[in-house]
Formats: sequence, C-alpha cells, structure tokens
Amino acid sequence: MRIILFLLIACNLAFSQQSTIILNNVTYSNDSVYIYKYSDLITKKLIPIASGIVSKDGTFTCNYMQQQTALLVIPLHYYNIILYSEPSKKYELLIPNKKTLDVADELNPYFKPTEITPGMANSDTNDLNFLINKFDENYNAFLNKNFTTAYHYARKAFTDSAINSISQKFIYSNNEFLKIYMKYKFNMLKYMAYERDNNYIAKYYFNNEQIFLNNDSYMEMFNEIFKNYLSFSSVKKWGENIYNDIAKAKSPTALRVTLKNNPALSNDTLIDLIILKGIYDALYNKNTEYQIFPQKQLLMTLDSMTICAKTVELKQIANNIKQKYSYLNSGSKAPIFSMLNQDSVRISLSDLKGKYLYIYFTDLRSYSTKTELDLLKIISEKYKNNIEVVTVCCKSNLNKTKAYLTETDYKWQFLTPDNTKQTLNEYNIKALPSYILSDPYGNIVLNQAPPPDLSFEKIFISILKSRN
Repeated sequence: MRIILFLLIACNLAFSQQSTIILNNVTYSNDSVYIYKYSDLITKKLIPIASGIVSKDGTFTCNYMQQQTALLVIPLHYYNIILYSEPSKKYELLIPNKKTLDVADELNPYFKPTEITPGMANSDTNDLNFLINKFDENYNAFLNKNFTTAYHYARKAFTDSAINSISQKFIYSNNEFLKIYMKYKFNMLKYMAYERDNNYIAKYYFNNEQIFLNNDSYMEMFNEIFKNYLSFSSVKKWGENIYNDIAKAKSPTALRVTLKNNPALSNDTLIDLIILKGIYDALYNKNTEYQIFPQKQLLMTLDSMTICAKTVELKQIANNIKQKYSYLNSGSKAPIFSMLNQDSVRISLSDLKGKYLYIYFTDLRSYSTKTELDLLKIISEKYKNNIEVVTVCCKSNLNKTKAYLTETDYKWQFLTPDNTKQTLNEYNIKALPSYILSDPYGNIVLNQAPPPDLSFEKIFISILKSRN
C-alpha cells in the first residue's frame, strides 16, 4: 500500500508544474497573503495552495505547483482577487490599493468581499484571464441587451447568429480551457433561448461529451441542469426506484442501474457525477415539492461513493461532500487551534481539554459584547467545575485585546487569532457573536450553542444529566 501511495505521489509530482504569482503594492506591506483554489465546483470548497508575507517595500512572490488550469481566490481585505492560473505561468498582478473594512462592514454578517479580476503587468492577448474577461464582456453585453428577445421569443437564428459573431472574435486563440469555457457558456445560452428539453441537454451536451471538472463554465451549466436531480427524477416513471435505491438498498450500484433507465444517460462517469450532485442537493433539501430522502441512508450511500466512484476526482468530491455536511456536527472533532492569550502565551485546543469548552466568538467593538461577557462571567463562576469559557477576539490584535481587558476582572482565556478569516472558516462562523460548546474530549456538542442566558443553563444542565 505504501509503495502504491508513493508511486501515485511521484506520478502527480511528475505532471505538476510550478506557477508563480508576484504582486507589488506597498499598501499591503507586512500583510499575510493566502492563495486558495476550489477543490471541486459542487461543494465550492476552497483549499489553500500557498501563502506568504508581503515585504516591507510591498513586494510578494509565491510559487506553487499545479497540474491543470485552476480558478484561484486571493482574499485581500475588502477584495477577493479572482485569477485563472495555468501551469508553468508567471502572473505579475496589478491590484488596487489596500482597502480595509470599516466597523460597519466587519460587524455585518452578510458582507461579502468585492470580487475583482486583477490587471497584469506581463499580460498579452493570449493570456487566459484576458481572453475570458473579453469574452465575458461580449457575452454579458448580449444578454443584457437581448435576453428578452432570446428567451421569450426563442429565436434560434437570432441566438445562433450572436454566438457566431462572438466566437469570431476569439478564433485566433487555441487555448483549450477557453474553448470549453465558451462552449458551455454558449450551450447555456441555447438552453435559455430555445433548447429547453433537459433530456436533450443531458444527452448531447453532457452524456456524449468529455467531463471538465475544473472548468467553471462547464460545472456552472452542469449544476443548473442536474440540480435536485435525484429528488426530481424519483417521481418519474423511469426513476421510480431511486427512493428505494437510497432508502433501502443504500446502493450506488442500484442508482446507476436506475439512472440508465433514462435513455439520455449512459456515461458511467457522468452518472456518478450526477449521483454526487444529487446526494449533495438532497442533504440540504428542505423543499417538500421534491422527494425527501432519509439523511442517514443518504450518508451511507455517500460513504459507498467515497470508495466506488469511477475516478479519483469523483471520490474526492464524495469526501468533500461528506466533510462539508458532517463538519462541526454533534460528535465531530472540534478544529484544532493555536492562538495567543491576553498574557502573550500561546494556547492550543489540547491545552483546554478536561472540561466542557464554551467558545465565544466576538468582535470586541460590538455593543453587545460587554453584556455577554458579564453573563459569561456568571456561567464561568457558577459551573467552574464543569465548564471553561474561552473568548476568541475576532478582527482584533493582541494589543487591542490587552487594552480592552485592562479594567476588567474576567478570569478566562481571551484568544487572538493569527488569521481571523481562517479561524472563522474553520469553525464555520457566519456571524458574530457565535457560540460553540465542546465536551471534555474535544468533540462538538453544540455547533450553534445558545448565548449565556437562562436557556443555555437549561440546555447545559440537561447535557450534564444525560452524560451522567
């Protein structure tokens, strides 16, 4: 097994090529920069591929390995930089000056960074980012001006003429990623305008074509065409066995057989991708107009897909779906952390085991923080033999945390993250304040625990009694 794993790693390294990102903007001096890519385009899971610190003079250079073109995300405070990265390429990014979030934005749980495509000092008309941006401008201009005509009147000749006109502007490019990107943007336009038979689309745009898991245009159309596919198809005559395939058999093999009852589907790899998309949607489906599957059986079917999916890439998607759904559920392990406390001592999760851990994620600038800290003080003193309170001071730094605590008598750990965004992502914190309760062994008890009022005490006492 170790020999096989070594050979797989060696093979991947052999096909990987080094790419480079360079930026130079002194307004980001001494900032940490993290570069992410999508692990898959169903769960949209972002995984870090490189990181570094901008020098004092504003320069930053980062190398990373990649096998195929990937869509990257680089968070920079108010902005998210979006970049298509090709293997063995160097990207000298021209980025806007640093713009930090104001207090209102930082306290707003619905705030989303502005996505921008950077300029490039070393770009030319053959660069993929230049080509996609130019294509999107033409494509979106057509949609904005002619969507009503194309959609409501279903004029095939009108839409096809526009597609041909846009295509001619890029006839000089041989970039394969761009060709697929354009193809599925045009396919989506045809689908909206006049080809509205989903089975026709499934057969001729997907079943009989190669699968492009890393191309966001392909996956955007796939996600739209096959949205809630298992739930929707289970009420059709050809798909009537889907419910039993999941609820009783818990079998991907049975699902494959049933899906092939649809004449539009015969590609085994595509069928597995459809199954994964269907399970993903069904796990989060709360809409009763679709078939509802028992979640335990869905997860058991998904477990089988992590083993028997047709390709390594599909097995990874199955694992991503499983991890995303089960992440921070009751019984799962709390994400490890290491942060400095108010005394400049680095504290890890392992240092806090032995009692229930009541973690309070907050922004010290919030008006509600003082009130909630006073309530936490009561909880901390009343249940000191059973519970340890920890406050994570998000969007702060160590000096600000120390200054805030100067005139207080709180006697628990106040931790300051090295990277607030990463910490919030790891704990799936969508809004501040938030609370998480873990048990003495580091397992999650409550992902969204109630605040420290009477309702928390009732729940906590109930937990203590149930666990003896």
